[in-house]
Amino acid sequence: MAAKPLGITLRFNLFIALLVLATALSVSLFLTLWQLSERYDSLLRHGNTLAQMAAHNGEYAVYTRSSEALTQQLNHLQGEPDLVYAAYMDRDSRTLAATVYQDGARVPPPEQAEAPQSFWHSLLEHHGPPAIELSTPVLSSPGQMEDAVFLDLNRSKTEVLGQVRIGLTLDSFRREVVGSLRLALGVSSAILLAATLIAMLMTRRIIAPLRRLADAAHGVADGCLAPVAVESGGAEIHELAEAFNIMTERLRIVRADVESYQQLLERMVYVDELTGLANRVLLKDHIKLALGQASRDDSAVALLFLDLDRFKHVNDSLGHSVGDQLLKEVADRLRSCLRAGDTVARMGGDEFVVVLHNLPAKTAEALAGKIAAKVAAAVAPPFHLQNHEITATFSIGIAFFPRDAADTEELIKYADAAMYEAKSSGRNTYQFYRREMTHGGLRRLTLESALRRALEREEFELHLQPQFSRRSGRVVGAEALLRWLPEGGEPISPGEFIPLAEETGMIIPLGEWVMAAACAIKADWVKRGLCRNGFRSVAVNVSPQQFWSQDFAQRALKILDQSAVTLADSLEMELTESCLMHHSADIMRNFASLREAGIRFSIDDFGTGYSSLSYLRQFPLDVLKIDQSFVHGCSEDASNAAIIRAIIAMATGLGLDVIAEGVETQEQADFLSAHGCHLFQGYFFGRPLPVWQFERQFLGVEAAAG
Repeated sequence: MAAKPLGITLRFNLFIALLVLATALSVSLFLTLWQLSERYDSLLRHGNTLAQMAAHNGEYAVYTRSSEALTQQLNHLQGEPDLVYAAYMDRDSRTLAATVYQDGARVPPPEQAEAPQSFWHSLLEHHGPPAIELSTPVLSSPGQMEDAVFLDLNRSKTEVLGQVRIGLTLDSFRREVVGSLRLALGVSSAILLAATLIAMLMTRRIIAPLRRLADAAHGVADGCLAPVAVESGGAEIHELAEAFNIMTERLRIVRADVESYQQLLERMVYVDELTGLANRVLLKDHIKLALGQASRDDSAVALLFLDLDRFKHVNDSLGHSVGDQLLKEVADRLRSCLRAGDTVARMGGDEFVVVLHNLPAKTAEALAGKIAAKVAAAVAPPFHLQNHEITATFSIGIAFFPRDAADTEELIKYADAAMYEAKSSGRNTYQFYRREMTHGGLRRLTLESALRRALEREEFELHLQPQFSRRSGRVVGAEALLRWLPEGGEPISPGEFIPLAEETGMIIPLGEWVMAAACAIKADWVKRGLCRNGFRSVAVNVSPQQFWSQDFAQRALKILDQSAVTLADSLEMELTESCLMHHSADIMRNFASLREAGIRFSIDDFGTGYSSLSYLRQFPLDVLKIDQSFVHGCSEDASNAAIIRAIIAMATGLGLDVIAEGVETQEQADFLSAHGCHLFQGYFFGRPLPVWQFERQFLGVEAAAG
C-alpha cells in the first residue's frame, strides 16, 4: 500500500523547522567557535606572558646558575590556572630548576615537549598530549639589569643565557569547548522550539485559509459551490479566495444553465412542445404501466385515439399559427374533462390519445363511451382565434386491454383503426374496435403504396359531368372529375384516395395530370369542332397545396402551352375557399398571371368553408358554385332557401355567374331558376361520364344539330 503523502501544513512546518534549525546551529556554532578561538588565543597569550615574566625575573639567577633562586621564582607561579609545569634551562638545555603544579604531571624532555598548535588542530585533536609547552629565551641585558655590576661589563650585546619552559594543560579548554557546544545546542533547540511554535501559529493563519480553499475545491467535485469566506491570511490569500468565489459563481451559473438544458431536453423527450401534453415516448411508458397494473388487478385499460376533424382545412385556410393555437386550446379542454389519474397525450399533428386506467372489466366499454362523449362535448363550443370562430370535432377510436389487444403497440394500432372507422362513418363520432377494422388499416397502407405507382401505370382517367344552362337549354361546360381504375381491380372512390393523396403529397402530381388531361381533351374537341353552341370550358379542381406553391402559375401555363389549346375560355380552375385565405405576394402574383392568360376561376362549395367575403374583392373571380348541401331541400327548408337567395343576390351584384351543384330534382331546378340561378350541375342533368360517353351523349347531339 502506497504511503500517504505528507500534507501541505506538515511539509511547511518541517521546512520552517529545518530552516530555523540550520540557521540557529550555523549562527550558534559560528559564535561558539569564534569565542573558543578567542579563548584559545588568550590562553596562549597568558602562557607567553608568564614565560616572559619568568625569563625576566630569573635572568640573573640563570646567569649565576642559582637553582634555589630559580626555584623560588617558579614557586611564585603556583596557582596560575592551566599551568602544569615550569622549568629554567641553561643555554645547553640543562635543567637549572623545575616545578610541577599538578599531580601526576612531569616535565618532559625538551625533545618530547608538544609545541602549541592552531586552534582548529587543538579542537579536532580529541586525544592529544595533556599539555602544550611554551618557551621563552632568557636574554642578558647589561644596561638594564640591577645586578649588572656582577656581570661582564665588557659585553655590549644581548646574549641568550637560557630559556624558560612552561607547560599548559588543554583540559579546561576542552571542557569549555564541550560546554560551549552544549550551550549552542541548547540555545539552538530553544530557538527551534520557539520558531516551531511561531511557525505553527503563522502556518495556522496562512495555511488555514488555503486548507479551507482546498476543502472547498474538493467540495466542487461533489457539487458544492458555496462561496468561501477567508478571515485570515494576506492580500494574496484574499485575492485567491475572491478568484475562487468568482470561479464557483460562474460554475453555479453554468450548472444552472446545464440543469435548465437538461430539464428542457427531458421536456423535449417526454413532453409535446406545443401543447405541454405527454408525447409519444411518455405515452408508451404510461400505457406500459397501466397494462401492468391492469394485469395485476384484473381491470381494463381503454385507449381513445382522437383525430381532429378537418384540421387540415384550418391550417390551409387560416394558417399554421391559428392551427397551433387551436391545438393548444383543444389540449386545455382535454385536460379539464378527464380524471386526475388518466393520461392525455399528443401523438403528433392533429392526433391525441387518452388512456383510461383501472376500469372495471364489465363496465369498461360503457365508461369509455361516456368519456368519449364528454370529450366531444368539451370541444363542441366554438373556438375564437384571431377574429375567427372555429368549430372543432373529434373522430374517436376506442380499443381495450386485455379484450382487444395484449400489448401497447396493438392497443394503439387497434384504436387507430377504430378512429378511421369513425371518420368513414361521417366524423364527429366514436367507434369501438372490431376485428374486421384491422383490414381497413391494411387497406389504407396498400392504397398509399398503390397510389404512388398508379400514375406510372396510367390507372387514372377523367370523367366529365355536364354544366347545363336553363336559359339556352344546352351544355355550356363540364367539370373534370378524377377516377382511379386499378389494373385488375375494382374502381376506388375519390372520397377514399383524394384525402390520402392530400396527406401524402401526391395531390400535386395528380392535380397536374388532371390539368394536362383536361387541356388535351379540350384541345381535341376544338380540333374536331365539337365546342360549339356556347360550350365554354372544362373545369378542374385545384387543391390548396397546388395553388399555394410558388411556381404554380408557371407550371400551369407550361401545361397549357404543351396542349396547344386556345387559352380564352378553355380552362376553368375551381378553388375552395381555403385556397384564397392566404394573401401572400406569391399567391397574388400567380393568380394575376393566370387571369391575364385567360383562365377562368370559380369558387367551389361556396359557403361551407371558413368564409371571409373580403377575398371576393381581392381576387377577381368568375363563378360562384352553390354547395349541394344548400341545394338539397331548398324548396322545403327556409334556411337553405334564404342562404341560396343571398348567394345569388351577392353574385349578381358582383357580376359573377352562379352554378348550383347537386341538382337532383325538377323542384330544385325550378326553385333555383325562380330566384335567378340558371346554371346547374347534378344528376338531374347528367352523371359524370367517361369522355367518350360524354361526347356521344352531349357533344355529339349538339354537333349533329349544328
